[in-house]
Amino acid sequence: MTVRDSLSARLEAAAAAVGSTLDDGQRPAADALAAAGARLLRRRPTRPRRPRGVYLFGDVGRGKTWLVDGLLAGLAADLETDAVLRVHAFDAARRLHAAVARASGEPAPLRRALDELLGPVRVLFLDELHAHDPGDAMILARLVRDAVGRGAVLLATSNYAPSGLLPSPRFHHLVQPLVACLEEACTVVEVAAGPDYRRLAPLPDRPGWSSGAWVVPGSAAQAARLGLTTPGPADRTFVSVGGRRVAALAVEDDAVHLHFADACEAATSVADLLALADRYPALVLWAVPRLTRTTPDAARRFANLVDVCWDRDTRLVVLASDPPDDVLDTPLLDRARTASRLAALARN
Repeated sequence: MTVRDSLSARLEAAAAAVGSTLDDGQRPAADALAAAGARLLRRRPTRPRRPRGVYLFGDVGRGKTWLVDGLLAGLAADLETDAVLRVHAFDAARRLHAAVARASGEPAPLRRALDELLGPVRVLFLDELHAHDPGDAMILARLVRDAVGRGAVLLATSNYAPSGLLPSPRFHHLVQPLVACLEEACTVVEVAAGPDYRRLAPLPDRPGWSSGAWVVPGSAAQAARLGLTTPGPADRTFVSVGGRRVAALAVEDDAVHLHFADACEAATSVADLLALADRYPALVLWAVPRLTRTTPDAARRFANLVDVCWDRDTRLVVLASDPPDDVLDTPLLDRARTASRLAALARN
C-alpha cells in the first residue's frame, strides 16, 4: 500500500469510527489531502521543490476541519511534535499583532514575530481562514508567504474560495497578496454542498462545547437547573485581559459570567474574547437579545464570541430571549457558520 493509499484509508476509517462514510462532496478533499501528505513524507531535504498544500472551502458543517485533522493524525507518527502548527486564522493574526507590538522599536519586528511563531514548522494549518479585517489580511499574507518560503506545507480551511476573501470593494485589494500566495501554494478544493454534520450528530471532538446550552428565556430557575448561580449586584467585577479590563457579572473558579451589553455592546476585541476563553473553561452569557435590537458591531462581537468558544472548545451557556434562529434573524457576516455551531448546543 502506498503512503497516499494509507492516508486515504485512515480518513475512511475515521469516518467509519463515527458511524459514517465520506460523502461525494468530501471525497475530492480527502484525496487532495492524502496526496499532499504523501508528497510531504516523500520529500527529501535535497529537493528544492516545495510540495503543494491544500486549501479547502465550502459550506458550514461539511467536515473541512475534521478532514485536515484526520490527515494530521495520520502524519503524526512521522513528524516531530513541533513540526505542525495548527492555529485558527484570527488567532494567528492576533498573536502576530501582539508580537509586533511587543517588539516595537526593535529592528524588523514582524520578522521577529514570524520567527517566533513559525520556528521549525513543516506544516502550517490555518483553520477558518476568513480575513474579514484588512489588517489581519495583510499580516496573514506575510505569514503564508514566509511559511511557504521556509518550505512548510500550507493547509487551510474556509467558507470562501481564496478570491472571495475580504469581498468588500473598498478593501479587497488589500487581500490580493494573500490570495496570490494561497493559489500559488495550494491545490484549491471545494467541499461540495451536502449535509451539515453538526446538525446531524453529537460532536465527540467537542466535549466542552457539547456540554453548553442555549436557554430560553434565560430565567434564574433555568440557570439553577444547569448548576449555575444567578449573579447578584455584589458579584460584579472586572477581569483583566491584556492590560484591559472587561466587566463581568461574576467570576467563579471555572466560569466567567458576562452580560451581553458588556461582552458585545462594549468595545471588546477578539483578543479579549480569546483571553477569556483561554482562562476559563466556561463562559456564561446573559441577556442575549434578538440581534435586530442591537448594533451591527455588537452582532459581530457575538458571532466572534461563538467562534472563539468553538475554536477553544470552551463551554458556552447562552441565556437568551429567543431561540437561536430568531436571535440571528439579521444580516450578519457568516451567519450560517454561527447558526450551525449554535445548533450543536443543548436546548433548555
